[in-house]
Amino acid sequence: MSTTRSRLIDRSFPPEILLEVVQRLPFDKNLVPQLASIHPYIQAILVAYETSVTKAFVQKNLYHALTDFPTSRPTYVWLSRCVQQYDVVDDVMEVLTSEHNCFAVEKHNVSLVNTGLYLLYRLQEFEAPDSKIAFIKALPRDPLTAVFLAIHYSTLTARYESQGIINQQTYGRFLDANRLELRNDIEFAFSEGVLDLGAKFVADVLLRAEGAEPALLCIYHDHSIHDWVMQRADANADPDFQPPITQGPHRDPETKARSLYTTLLERLAELYGCPLQEVISKVEEEVELPDHDLAWLNLHGKARVIGETVF
Repeated sequence: MSTTRSRLIDRSFPPEILLEVVQRLPFDKNLVPQLASIHPYIQAILVAYETSVTKAFVQKNLYHALTDFPTSRPTYVWLSRCVQQYDVVDDVMEVLTSEHNCFAVEKHNVSLVNTGLYLLYRLQEFEAPDSKIAFIKALPRDPLTAVFLAIHYSTLTARYESQGIINQQTYGRFLDANRLELRNDIEFAFSEGVLDLGAKFVADVLLRAEGAEPALLCIYHDHSIHDWVMQRADANADPDFQPPITQGPHRDPETKARSLYTTLLERLAELYGCPLQEVISKVEEEVELPDHDLAWLNLHGKARVIGETVF
């Protein structure tokens, strides 16, 4: 019984033609592994021409990827990660700009907030807390403003559109001092989580609250400054006020990592030249008008802002 041999796996077949075929296929994370498994010859070509094939896919489908997610060596793994990250950012932006969102991002700030979500991935490249803090402290004003706005609008959206403990319904329509302090603690923990865990954490809180709740409560446990246990024991305490019960070791203030969100606010206060307690309202005021410096950010402007984070 005779067998036929495909010319595609014959070493006399020009690799340029094979590469041209590969580059015309729609890319997903499974494409390259599936093609590589067909035959060692195809695998060898994909390995040898990885950079050029990756760049071809980028130019065809994701021509902003090298700007949004800078890298010195485009690879298949990097490209697959870019696709996943774009999906996450798109999911978050859909919620943040929805007409059903009572705190939707203003149109003139949409691109700036979108840029802030991309910059969160830059921050995630640093694993050690000290490295993240050093990165934040080194950033200039525009990238920090973009990151802050991404966190700010995500927090407001989560307050009213998300599920779980961060939702305003947790505290009721009327906020007394205790409820307001609890909401501030939870939202501070959310902001801390955004800087530490990135845009994926935002997507989980906004769209998959149950999966994000444990992570949010762990961060709350680490950063909450209130001794709610003692307040529960107070005979005069409001019986309807039930802060979350979290368990685990309390970190020594002398050894635990410094807050990323506090570092970001301090750096913004320094760059805006205002007291720390005024920095949030200062940034909100700066970006409110549709003619501020970063309004209606175009692709060139986005590239410039992201480029300021590449040292």
